[in-house]
Amino acid sequence: MQSPLEQALGERAPETQRLFRAWVLFATLLTAFAALFVLPAALGGIAGSGAVLGSRTVARFLVGYIFFSLVLASTAFVVVLWMLAILWLEAPRFPRLPTWIGLWLSVAGSLLAAAGTLGGWGDPLLTEFVPVVVEPVFLSGLGLFMAGVAVTTGVFIYAVTSAEIPRMSLVPFGMLCAAAMVVATGLAGVATITRLFGDWFAFQLAWRTPHILFQAIFWGPAHLIQFAIIGAMVVAWILLLPDRGFEGRAERLGRVGFLAMVLFAGATLVVLYAVDPLALPKMGALNIAISDAQALPVLLFAVLVLWVGFRGGRWPRSPALLFSIVLFGVGILTALVGVSQANPAWVPSHYHAMIPGAVLLAFMGATNELLPLLGRRPFAGALASLQVYLYGGGIFVVSLAMLWAALVGGERHGYFVTVPATGPAVLLWIGGIAAGLGVLAFTATTIGTLWGGVRGAAAAAQETSSMSSIGRPASPRQQQT
Repeated sequence: MQSPLEQALGERAPETQRLFRAWVLFATLLTAFAALFVLPAALGGIAGSGAVLGSRTVARFLVGYIFFSLVLASTAFVVVLWMLAILWLEAPRFPRLPTWIGLWLSVAGSLLAAAGTLGGWGDPLLTEFVPVVVEPVFLSGLGLFMAGVAVTTGVFIYAVTSAEIPRMSLVPFGMLCAAAMVVATGLAGVATITRLFGDWFAFQLAWRTPHILFQAIFWGPAHLIQFAIIGAMVVAWILLLPDRGFEGRAERLGRVGFLAMVLFAGATLVVLYAVDPLALPKMGALNIAISDAQALPVLLFAVLVLWVGFRGGRWPRSPALLFSIVLFGVGILTALVGVSQANPAWVPSHYHAMIPGAVLLAFMGATNELLPLLGRRPFAGALASLQVYLYGGGIFVVSLAMLWAALVGGERHGYFVTVPATGPAVLLWIGGIAAGLGVLAFTATTIGTLWGGVRGAAAAAQETSSMSSIGRPASPRQQQT
């Protein structure tokens, strides 16, 4: 018997399915490109040494790694789940042409950002939240990419609000909440620029120190885009659950959790309008409160996911769900350990467990499970499972190595930390190699599935009947009948 999501996707909306597959391919290539940026830095010396992190060339590649994984790949996977929600709801008023325009704007922006990163011009800044290369090509690429995402966000909201929101299934509802948080991100950007230009004297002083200026520009909006990305990660967790996923009380609590994220994002936006952007990075208590507001609903979801998974007695066949939850827990524990330290060098360990770890791993796992449901022939299923262990285990080791380095006196450089001892350096190499192999395996399985052709009807029916994962509460059309 088909699960509700399998019935919802079926043979529906071939043009929307093409958009879905195009965004999957784009997000996969961005993830692979981010991983490639680490290689020159790793070959420059033992990862994390002060001389390496102090090199402008290495800093440029590290900017590319963080920028392509945190900003581009994570956001592209959010759009992938938006396309899924549109397929799920069979949205009757989905304008596809603007969505294609949004995709190609984002592709053009990512190419410009890559050219700006690899070129020898401009100054690389390992600022917190969004590291950048200060030169026109890179910044134009960022602007084009975000313009494409803005177009796609508007199209998605326009399409899905044609459905009855109170009767909407949890996955589309969660992605609608993520879209609302992306809108809040755009408003936060407007608020930041307005406040900076409102005090022209302070802006001129900041312009002389680009590190301070760009950190102030991106600090507020980056907090809010993290709300959206983490919300989409939770949706990926739900998609990875077996059988029917959230039902009854769990589904109601899930809606409360998503609404809490939107509420906290709205409160953060109000604060950003009231606070001087140049002062915001120094306001430790406020930043901790914003981080707690992001983490608390996710902890609720983690408990719900574990409860639903164990209660049913059938854990999902993909190990990505458990690995993602574990990495999220590692990030939380790292933060709890770190706040008691005078040295902020614990932050890189926290970041790698959260974003390259929990978030991207959940997106990878959901992608591997979703593509066969859209009629694609699975490619190397054993490699897909191995990829989760390679990547998830590798990121876990990288995070532990960075925390170890921080505790023995490492110095923080943005999202990286110097490694003053041999032990954490060796651990960092082992984890980095494993994670890199995991990215290559994910790229191979995704592209192989996308290009592997459509399954035959008999094979599709057999796989559908045996597939236990990604079953969800019924779609609105099924609920109405």
